[in-house]
Amino acid sequence: MKKAEIVAKINEFIPVKEKQIVEKSVDVNGLSFVNLRNRLIGLGKILEENLDNNYYVVNIPAGFANKNAAVILIIWSAEKLSLFAYSKEGLINQHTVDEAIEKVIIELFRKKR
Repeated sequence: MKKAEIVAKINEFIPVKEKQIVEKSVDVNGLSFVNLRNRLIGLGKILEENLDNNYYVVNIPAGFANKNAAVILIIWSAEKLSLFAYSKEGLINQHTVDEAIEKVIIELFRKKR
């Protein structure tokens, strides 16, 4: 996806300030697109699922007492996951986006028993 498409997609769910979108990429480490969905269920609300272009848009509660939320666009490819996240912050920055991305990465690569 191009940057303009990423901004437009996130903007469908929350008004975005493009320069405040946080980007992160991680290796897939064998995580399939199907397993990605399975791991996202229960972590937050899946707002959009696109099986043709291999992406999810999710709303992840984070921030102080999980009272704020971040919208994260997760794009899957065979080599890597690209995460693009945005959250509105109030007067006091709760670092919602950073916390939400960390929650997603921990859940995606946590060993299942």
